Amino acid sequence: MKYTEIFKLKDMLEKEGISFEWKDESYLFSTIGEEKYHICVPGFDLGARIVSIIQGWGTYGAEEDKLEIMGLLTNEEAEHDSVVGGLTAQDVFSRIKAAWDGE
Repeated sequence: MKYTEIFKLKDMLEKEGISFEWKDESYLFSTIGEEKYHICVPGFDLGARIVSIIQGWGTYGAEEDKLEIMGLLTNEEAEHDSVVGGLTAQDVFSRIKAAWDGE
């Protein structure tokens, strides 16, 4: 397994009791031998997704074992793109935890 950050994040969310949806999308890329994983964290009040995290073939930061997110971007990040890549599991967990705690 060449991607580890997404599994670290999955463990962090489970330990904190934050609900999420996990998808192993590697089967979509099995013909080229690639992995791809996806976590969606639903909104805490309305049920809408607050962040989507992806790691694997074709994602920003995949070559460095980093995560890409859509949602929970800073204002500066959102000015440049709708996604941000190159994040560690701890970077992403901190954003999710702050939203969970209502900060």
